[in-house]
Amino acid sequence: MHPYKITTVQQLLPIDPPRRVEYCNWFQNTFHDDGLLDLTFFSDEAWFHLSGYVNSQNFRIWSAENPHVFVETPLHPLKIGVWLAVSRRRIYGPIFFHDTMTGERYRQQILEPFIQQLDDEELQLGYFQQDGATAYTARATLEYLQQHYDDRVINLGVQHAFPPRSPDLTPLDFSIFGYLKDKVFQRQMNNLAELQHEIERWVQSIDGRMLQNIFESKKKRVNMCLELNGEHFQHLL
Repeated sequence: MHPYKITTVQQLLPIDPPRRVEYCNWFQNTFHDDGLLDLTFFSDEAWFHLSGYVNSQNFRIWSAENPHVFVETPLHPLKIGVWLAVSRRRIYGPIFFHDTMTGERYRQQILEPFIQQLDDEELQLGYFQQDGATAYTARATLEYLQQHYDDRVINLGVQHAFPPRSPDLTPLDFSIFGYLKDKVFQRQMNNLAELQHEIERWVQSIDGRMLQNIFESKKKRVNMCLELNGEHFQHLL
């Protein structure tokens, strides 16, 4: 599995590079041992459209080969939401949803079953990273996570802040969603049930070796981000 070309929705703001540097320094100092990455989950959601493209909070994947390909979409596209969490050791999900994610839905439908299936080491030692969407940063959501993870939450508004507008540092954004997009849409599907089945099938194809390669890429990206003082580095990959 290799990183996929993405188009960011927003350019970096002047305040972003220092935040990215702060995060990358913290990441290097904290995750110098792969063992901790085995216990830490990075999560995100994306919408898979029946018409053939994938978009997340921060980016839209068009194609691994040609990110500028034109895709005609209907006014009210059929789509399904997909939530995944990934560590260096394993992947959890997909969890599917059809409506905009609210804080209550996120806690009940995603976080509760996710936390229940964690083993003791993952829950007691690992970190949990999530996107900065409103449902994720609601006070009740952060309090719920901190009940289980203490101060080991990586998110906006907490001690370990993940920098906004940084899909290039998120394993699901820079690799897994792109991989799924290319595999799932190899053939045209007629309905959302077929789309969901294909997503499940290809998530199951992601093995341990793929995950290790993804996290090697994550570490490389952190290094490059620091070398460029928090600016974009995709052109050097």
